[in-house]
Amino acid sequence: MSRGISKSTKKLTVSALLSAMGVALLFVGSIIETLDLSMAAIASFFCVFAVIELGNRFSWLIFAVTGILSVVLMPYSMGGWFYLLFFGYYPILKEKFERLPRVISWIIKIIVLNVSVVVSLVIASFLFYGGDLYNTFMMTFGSDGFGLYAAIGIYVLVNVVFVIYDLALTRLISIYLFKLRQKFKMFK
Repeated sequence: MSRGISKSTKKLTVSALLSAMGVALLFVGSIIETLDLSMAAIASFFCVFAVIELGNRFSWLIFAVTGILSVVLMPYSMGGWFYLLFFGYYPILKEKFERLPRVISWIIKIIVLNVSVVVSLVIASFLFYGGDLYNTFMMTFGSDGFGLYAAIGIYVLVNVVFVIYDLALTRLISIYLFKLRQKFKMFK
């Protein structure tokens, strides 16, 4: 019988710790509501670490546990929903997308973002307005003519901020791979 801890046990333990830290960050975002989106983005870095060090199976586990726990424990916090509907799984998919040619990769990334935005609006309409997309739109952006322009502006802004987020995520991954990774030798 082996006296050491198996590699799978180490990975599962690290996954549990990363999930707990992700939920804790999302909890901070629920307390300080102006940080909910920021905390969802920061919690997504745990999935980045998992993709690099633990593999896809454990990164999907971290996403599922963190997302489900945050929504169950803090159902009215937008950070948990942001994490569950985009930020949690995007870093896992990003690794796959970036194996494709650059232009195709960016097209797919933008499509994933925009599908996530639409799915989020549909889910919000069912949660808050009984599935009435029209009322969801009117309550979110206003019923006057300015509401449509606001919606388009926000939509464009979301796409621009996403590009900045993706580039920042790429930079952070590079910093981790080339400067910090040698400090984490737990799986060697």
